[in-house]
Parts: sequence; structure tokens; C-alpha cells
Amino acid sequence: MVSPAGSGHDGPLLVLDYPGERPEARVSELGLPGARDLLAVPPPPLPPGRYLAALSAGRPPGSAGAVLAYCASAPLAAVLAAGAGRGGRAAPLVLFDAEPVTAATVLAAYGATLAQLGVRPDPREVRHLAAQVPDPGAFLSAARARLSDHVGAALRADGAATGEVDDLTSAVTDSALRWLAHLLAAHHAPPPDRTGPTLRILSAHTPGDGLRVMCDRTDLLRDPRTAEAVVSFLTAHGALTGHERAPA
Repeated sequence: MVSPAGSGHDGPLLVLDYPGERPEARVSELGLPGARDLLAVPPPPLPPGRYLAALSAGRPPGSAGAVLAYCASAPLAAVLAAGAGRGGRAAPLVLFDAEPVTAATVLAAYGATLAQLGVRPDPREVRHLAAQVPDPGAFLSAARARLSDHVGAALRADGAATGEVDDLTSAVTDSALRWLAHLLAAHHAPPPDRTGPTLRILSAHTPGDGLRVMCDRTDLLRDPRTAEAVVSFLTAHGALTGHERAPA
């Protein structure tokens, strides 16, 4: 954790860390002052351009001290950081276990959602959705229709009351689509038009180049070596000032 020895920081720290149940530690566990998670309430399931606009709309006014992102959020963070710094410059960027988001990533997430429902998708369904990935609006429409069918059928098989099925189907489908829209936006994120100082931090077995912390992915964001590296980087680039490590 970080405790304030002063209160200075050069704008808020914008965080992209998709919510939900997961074993991996969260960016919030770093205890950084001035952090604002733009994904605390994810945007609705919108196509990529509108999704990015919704994320940007959640930014506090003024420049950002830095942008920090976990895993699949990295491409979106790079776009947001491009003009978020002081004077329209690129803000410093910190990426944790960043990995590319491919069409296969999106389809795997769809399959994982169905697996949670006890459903194995028909290969034709998967091929149809795969063909729609280049057109995110079409993908989201098709995925919504298929997920609604699958979720409704699963709820009825579990004995849900008829009056509850529609409401529960809508809630479950919307939650799944929000995650798929996030991945689609990351997959289609345009290359940033400018980049600032960037720190990439990787756990022991995540492929890529950067500062490697020899710990499991689960513990990367609670490892003191990660926190130390982040604080040093942000301090060096003016995103944090007058802060020190808290005593253990």
C-alpha cells in the first residue's frame, strides 16, 4: 500500500480494470492515491467507437496523471492515454500483464459464458459469430439473440418461474454482452496517435517484454515489488509527488 506523505499528484490516475469475480488481484490493491476506475460501472454493450466515447465521458475534467490498465484493457488504455496528459500530451501508461485481444479472445469469452450455463455451442453458431467479429455491431446483435435463447433455456431448465425468466434473461445477457463489448472494443482499438512513457509489468509466465515480477499472475497486483515499481515510475514522471511506501 501507499500512504501519503503529501497530497500532491499531477491529475487523477485513470484505471481500466474490468470488474467481476476473478482470482487475480485488482489494481485497487496497489493503494494508489487519486485513482479513478473508469470501469467501476462498465459502459453498456456498444460498438467500439461508442464504447471508447463512453469510457472517455467518465473521465474527470482536466489532464490525467497517468493511465493504468490490467490485461485485456491495455489497448483501450493506450488510446485514452494518447491525449490525456497535461497540454494534450500523452499521459504515462502502466500496463499489467497486457496481452493482445484477438478475434479468438472474443470467441473464447463467448464460449466461456455458454460453458457457465452448461451449454456447448453448435459449431455453426461459432462460425457465424466468428464471421461477425470484423463488424462489431452485427456481432453484438447476433450474440445478444443467441445468448438470450441460451440463457432463457438454461433458466427454464433450472426451474425458474415463468415470470422471472424474462427479467433474469435480460440481466444475465446484458452482463455477458458488456464483457464481450469490452473485448471487441479492445480488439478494434486503433493504434494511439501518440504514446508517452510506458511501463509494462508482467507476472512470471505471461509472454511479452517488460519488467517481470517473478510471481503468479494471481498475485501480481498485490506483490510489493509491483507496487514499488509503479510508485517509482509514476513519481519519476510527475504523476505522484510526495508519497512514500507505507510501513509493513
